[in-house]
This record gives sequence, C-alpha cells and structure tokens, in this order.
Amino acid sequence: MAKYLYVCIIALCMTCTAAAQSVTGRWVGKLQVSGGQLTLVLRIQEVEGGKLSAFMDSPDQGAYDIPCDSVVYSAPHLKVIISSIGARYEATLEDNSLRGQFIQGGASSPLILTPSAEEDRSALHPQEPKPPYPYQVEEVRFVNSTDGDTLAGTLTMPTTPGPHRAVVMITGSGPQSRDEPIMNHRPFLVWADALTRLGIAVLRYDDRGVGASTGNFNEARTADLARDVEAAVDYLRSRKEIDNQRIGLIGHSEGGMIAPIVAVSRPKDVSFIVLLAAPGLRGDSILVMQNEIISRRSHTPDSIREATAQLNRSLFALLVPPTTDEEELRQSLAEVLRDAFFDGPLAPPMPHEQVELAINQEMEMLTAPWMRDFLRYDPAPMLSSVQCPVLAVQGSEDVQVPAAANLPIVEKALTLHGNKAVTVKEFPGLNHMLQHCQTCLPDEYGEIRETVSPEVLQFVGEWIMKR
Repeated sequence: MAKYLYVCIIALCMTCTAAAQSVTGRWVGKLQVSGGQLTLVLRIQEVEGGKLSAFMDSPDQGAYDIPCDSVVYSAPHLKVIISSIGARYEATLEDNSLRGQFIQGGASSPLILTPSAEEDRSALHPQEPKPPYPYQVEEVRFVNSTDGDTLAGTLTMPTTPGPHRAVVMITGSGPQSRDEPIMNHRPFLVWADALTRLGIAVLRYDDRGVGASTGNFNEARTADLARDVEAAVDYLRSRKEIDNQRIGLIGHSEGGMIAPIVAVSRPKDVSFIVLLAAPGLRGDSILVMQNEIISRRSHTPDSIREATAQLNRSLFALLVPPTTDEEELRQSLAEVLRDAFFDGPLAPPMPHEQVELAINQEMEMLTAPWMRDFLRYDPAPMLSSVQCPVLAVQGSEDVQVPAAANLPIVEKALTLHGNKAVTVKEFPGLNHMLQHCQTCLPDEYGEIRETVSPEVLQFVGEWIMKR
C-alpha cells in the first residue's frame, strides 16, 4: 500500500496510439530541476495490435515501473501528455536520441533521452528468476464481460501433469502492472516463481488501464477491481490444466481488501484466500496511522508532523461522508489545501503557480473513485462473511499497515461467524513488503536485496499445497 500523501514524484506514463519500432527500448536522460537533476528512464515496448506501452523510472526518487498515461508518435515526433502531473514531453527522434522539452506548471526544461542497455538486475534482486524457467510461462488475455475491459497477464504453470491448484495475484493500491513493482522490486514476479516451483499455477495481470490491459484505472471503483479478479477466476476455470475446485486468491495490502469481496461473491469458485499485509481498519484510519508512524520513525519535526496529521483529518472529514455535490466538495478540498500549502510549516519553497498545480494534482488523486472507496471501506464486515479457508500473513515491523493494530481485527472478523479454517501468522522483523528490514520505512524497501522473505514464500506455499 504505497499511498504517500503530499509527496510529489515525477511519473511519466504512456500508452502509444501508434506503433513505431524505432522508439521501442530503454531510454535514459537527466531532467534539470531546482537544486539538481533527476535521472529518468523511459521503457517502451510493443504490445498486441502494434500499439506501444511504456513505463517510466525515476531512480533518484525511488520510483520504478510507473505505468503510463498517453503518448502519440508520428515519426519523428513524439508527444507525451502526463495529465496526472499536469505536464507534457514533446520530442523529436534524431541521431538516435529523443530531443525535446519537458513542460510542467509553466516551466519548460530540456530533456534528452538516449538509448541504454537493460540493467542487470540479478545482483540487486537475486530472487528474481531468469530463463530458462523450470515451468511453463504463457502470456494470456481475458475479458471482464461486465465492463468490456481486456486484461493482460502472465500464467505460470508446473510442467507436471495437471490439473493444478491455482491462484490469482491481486495488487495493492494504485495502478500497477502484473509484477506489482515497488521501489525497483517486483514482488509478484518472485511470488509467481516460488509458488509455481512448488506446483501451483499462478495468474498475475496488469491492472485495468496499465501496461497491455485496457480500461481506465482512475475511474474504477473497488467493485470494478473486484470484477476484474472475478474475470481472472473465470479464465482459470476455463483452462483444462487448472483444478476448478482449488482456485484461490492472494491479495497484497489493498489487494487483501479485494480478495474477501470476491470470496464472498463467488463462494463456489474461490476455495481459499491469502491476505498479505491486509488492512483490518477503515482506509482513512490506516492512512492517519501510517503517516503518524512513518513521520515519527523518520524524525520529522513535530510542527510538520502535527500539521500533516491535521491536514489529513480535515481532508478525510470531507471525503469520507457521501456527497452529491462534487463541485462543492472540490471547492472545500481546495480551501483546505490552500490553507495548508500557502502558509505554515507545510508551505513548500516554490512559486505560487507551482503550488496551485500541486494542489490541483492532489485533488485529482484524492477525488479518484478508487481512493474515495479506499478511505471509506471498512474491511471487517466483509471479512466476517468469508467462509473459505483463509491465511493472513503480516510483518511485525509493517509501518504502512501496522500489524498490532490490524492483524487482531482481521482475525476477529474472520472467525466471528464460525469460520474455523483461519490461520494467522505474524513474522517478526518483516516490513510491509515482507522483507527483513532495519528501519523498515518505505524508503528502505529499494535498498534491501531481498524482495520477499524466503520463509514467508515457503510458509504460504506449503499452506496452499494443503488446501
């Protein structure tokens, strides 16, 4: 659950409307910003139908595999619209370089991107598998028949005779690709590899509107995302290699909120669920607690910590109650944000027009349907309705979904109506990603070579094999 309010990162996200082989590949450049420069990495690949999809990395900010928004390429001109940050990139492909301007908030900066070889990730991320794999790997597509969106993913299956147990992986908050990239880690890639080696088929897919999947994530509600998971279950049920009686769900963080929804709506089709660092508290409470713990551990000055906490409470008080007047809500949110960002300890050292741009971007994020659903959602009632076997796993040092405050609520809710097939396991010394950690803060995730604790991978895999 990587929800960090009021932290700006550069996120270039693109989906090309015209394929062009000449712009595919990995492009790297330096963007001049106030006080220095930022390395940007643009990775463009061709997907089905001759279209292009791309992801952007901003390594200096710890942001990787950022899914893309929109881009148009008509040789030799490239135009990228980055609506989420109110920016655009216009460039020309010449002399094997993309040369152009990055424009944001009225400011324009040169940005030249040049081709670069793919980095060798094996030293930094030794758990990530490399071919040849000891199992089958298949690129698949399936359709959410309700919404009409096509979801693209990867299905890994054992080479042994089936039918096999199978799981659907459900990503955490925000738009993410099938590997659930977080701080240059790809945890779902590691999960898929570990589980498939144990004999479990694994389906992981790009969220709607991300990568090779169609649709619009920003307009999606929690119920829409749950229907995407149902479509994944239906796809597995259509495969003769899969045992229809042993299909389960694995949800990480906010994905652990969606898994119970699907288990309740499709009790005959979901035989078990695994919750990885899943919330037990309502979304707004999670974010207030998360920001408080991270601020204290980061030694944030009291004035900033208290001002941020008050700002969050004011914003959530507007966002959580139902409203029928969207314009009035946006005006109220803007007033709260302006009061915070134009004066006081949270006021950033930037020109007035850039602060206004940041406020507008913040409002877009806060008013997105998936964010508002998250803030309002109380997981406990749905958890109490789950009747299939459940495994809930949490790290004791999780600062984003603190185990001490959430795991007991999850367990109580799961067993409230007599479900006796509930296993709850807290692993000491692990963070929200289920890595062994030192500070256990989010900014440490990318510094840790371990992607997921092998102990957790083994424990979860063995639990599934007994279902």
